[in-house]
Amino acid sequence: MKLSKKTTRQLSIAVGLLSFAAFIVQGLGSTWGFEEVAKQITQTALLFSGGINIYFLGVTNQKNNQDKEKSNDK
Repeated sequence: MKLSKKTTRQLSIAVGLLSFAAFIVQGLGSTWGFEEVAKQITQTALLFSGGINIYFLGVTNQKNNQDKEKSNDK
């Protein structure tokens, strides 16, 4: 599955924001007294960001393999 650089960049920014939001929710959960809900929200956000990061690892490996093939053909 190929994505444009713009889409990949947007997904990367989304993962960063999602991880940052999870950090904020986790910190505020204990301060404002909703620790269990904050824990659930944090785990869900990190699960999604982990899945997207696994996708990026695959895309990066695919790009590296294509670059190696191109340099070997020359």
